[in-house]
Amino acid sequence: MGPTTAVHAAAIDTVAHSARERYGKPDETCSLIDAIYDAGFDAQRWPAVCARIARRIGAQHVNLTMLPPESTFSLAEWDGIDASFAQSYAQHYGGLDPLVPQARCWAAGTLVTDTMIRPQGSPERSAFVQEWVRPQRFYTVAFANVLREGDMAAVLGALRHETRFYSEDELDALRSLLPHLRNALRVQRHTARTLASRDDNAHAPADALDALDALAHGVLIVDADAHIVFANRAAAAQLARANGLRTEHAALGATTAYATQQLRALIARAAGRDGRGRSGGAMRIARQPPDEPLQVLVSPLGEHCRADDFAHGARAGKAMLIVIDPQSSRRGVETRLIALFGLTPAEARVACEVGKGLNPKDVAEALQVLPSTVRTHLHHVFAKTATRRQAELMRLIAQLAIARGD
Repeated sequence: MGPTTAVHAAAIDTVAHSARERYGKPDETCSLIDAIYDAGFDAQRWPAVCARIARRIGAQHVNLTMLPPESTFSLAEWDGIDASFAQSYAQHYGGLDPLVPQARCWAAGTLVTDTMIRPQGSPERSAFVQEWVRPQRFYTVAFANVLREGDMAAVLGALRHETRFYSEDELDALRSLLPHLRNALRVQRHTARTLASRDDNAHAPADALDALDALAHGVLIVDADAHIVFANRAAAAQLARANGLRTEHAALGATTAYATQQLRALIARAAGRDGRGRSGGAMRIARQPPDEPLQVLVSPLGEHCRADDFAHGARAGKAMLIVIDPQSSRRGVETRLIALFGLTPAEARVACEVGKGLNPKDVAEALQVLPSTVRTHLHHVFAKTATRRQAELMRLIAQLAIARGD
């Protein structure tokens, strides 16, 4: 390990140790971030996510609301608030909440507490405070504007019973989650719009195929015998290379007999062929050096969808495979980093190189800049993307690389 790498490793260890002390175990933070993105695809998960955020920052209740109202989750499911108070807020007291109009006007990412807006203990005779806040014994609140798009805002509120104010560490922990909440809500809004217009769109089947072809990862639908029903553009390219995955008489296989046996066993289980109930699985499939192994995720398919939506007259699809090539092209990721997190072009280039697993010295050589320049850019990247270590940045890069950039 060279001196530059050693210094970088020591700096990363210091940041990781600080993060563990301030925000809890890194694995717990990563798990919470994963749960946030899962909620972006399944709105029913938001109550559990908000409850986890509340526990992380020592609040009794965290809510996430779209203004004007859009579907997030039922007010009656607000964890930490009695259902009658949740309903009364929705029907009446929400219109009297003095922080809501202010929060809607803040820039996305703004986080304040009630003590920042008014001195704690100042006269509060409003009906909202007297009839809604005080009966529930709330002592302090933190408010954040998570997302602003046009006249719509997503506002987060964190309420605490305990008679102490939020510490800077607790507020920093909440701030670190805001970019992930914003991205997840964008996914939710765009998905909801697509589903709402699906029934009225005569071109939906063709659009669905185009959408799958736009993914950077391979998507395959196969039956219980591993016969291929559908392959998107990326999967077809992977099969054409025959390095890792291949076909034999229209059935999916791997480059070795043992890997083929494992893969087909996973498919049979996902399709319900083995009689033990349908369940998914995952495996890595080796490729010829220097290519890295493919990552294959296998999921049951067919309970709510029909494969003939994708291929008329084909066999019924029983399992779906997502095939991830770690070395696949990430064209477009730099542009997405700039748009989502405000990175400069130079910072985005460094982020993408670090996202490949390279250390600062190797990144400097690849970009033909000084290692000190790379470290400076990397510091800015961590701050702007709310990541704390290289592994978190690599995961973010992988998430942004889900769609093709061409």
